[in-house]
Amino acid sequence: MSAPRAIAPDVQLVRPGRRAEDVRLLEYVSAATLCDLLDLRSESTIYDRAKRGLLPKPYTMSGLTRWKWSEVVAMMEGAGTPEDEDDPILKASRGR
Repeated sequence: MSAPRAIAPDVQLVRPGRRAEDVRLLEYVSAATLCDLLDLRSESTIYDRAKRGLLPKPYTMSGLTRWKWSEVVAMMEGAGTPEDEDDPILKASRGR
């Protein structure tokens, strides 16, 4: 089994047929890109995990659904969401 891949906020994604100099740092990503980055099989998994609170809620911009990459990284690193701070069960489980 290989070691898990480290995911950093400054990840660059190069798709086939694109030059490396055309690549920009990720800020907002689509469900398809998020699937690629998180190594998931289906975009529906992304939406399901967002609905269950395992991923941050997406933003809608000009009719497009996007996730803020820094929020995804923060949630994966255990930062959670601000709503978590008001939940007494989560506070108790974290020893606060």
